[in-house]
Amino acid sequence: ALWKGFSPGLAFHLGKILECGAMASVPGSASDSMLGILKEDRFLVEPLNPARRCTEVSVAAHTLYEKSDPFRIPGPEGVLNLEMVSFRQVGERRVEVRGSAFEPARECWIKLEGACQEAYRSIFIAGIRDPVMISRVEEWQGATRRALEEYFGCGGWRVLFHVYGKDGVMGSLEPVKETSSHELGLVFEAVAPTQEEAQAICSFARSFLMHYHYRGRKATAGNLAFLYSPSDIPMGPVYSFSVHHLVKVEDPLEPFRVEFMEVG
Repeated sequence: ALWKGFSPGLAFHLGKILECGAMASVPGSASDSMLGILKEDRFLVEPLNPARRCTEVSVAAHTLYEKSDPFRIPGPEGVLNLEMVSFRQVGERRVEVRGSAFEPARECWIKLEGACQEAYRSIFIAGIRDPVMISRVEEWQGATRRALEEYFGCGGWRVLFHVYGKDGVMGSLEPVKETSSHELGLVFEAVAPTQEEAQAICSFARSFLMHYHYRGRKATAGNLAFLYSPSDIPMGPVYSFSVHHLVKVEDPLEPFRVEFMEVG
């Protein structure tokens, strides 16, 4: 499209929507196809499957897909500006988009990403149904951490409590601080230099927490309802970003080798 002289803003915006197939339709699906029609001052999108349709909301929603800023989408050579974008229904299954603009940058930047193995992970998954234990989340988390540090020492390993029904999705960013759930789902995670160490930490934490006597506890039959048996699950290697940088280049194609092959 750019080679043919079409608007970069419209072309990039259309490309962003088409990259996920029919995800921008209702019902959405990445395994189905979407038709994009690019014109001089607008573009149109329509799913090829007659069981799906594009709506103003579905196309606008997918424009926000995997983006932290709803109006400005940065790229290697500039920013896609969506502040003046409009979405208009054209028939039952097609949406027209106007106003996408591209702001060229004075410098070209590309993002480099790389990962390396850093450790091993083990987990257990359990449910918590006791309302008293649910009200004491911070208490039993802290007690478990202290017991682990006393037994295994500090450093070289880490543990995470993913408590679904409290803050399992957003963690410390969760704005709702009071837990009103009648049950919680706990995914405990131990990360250590070897799988054996991760398993040992996971096993210790599971045993400690299963019988921990939190304030107000009455029964001694066990605090956790395990989803699986065996409860401790080795998850294998853990990877993390080792390269995650922006690099300024003169030519965005220069760092990447391109080969053309004729087949047949």
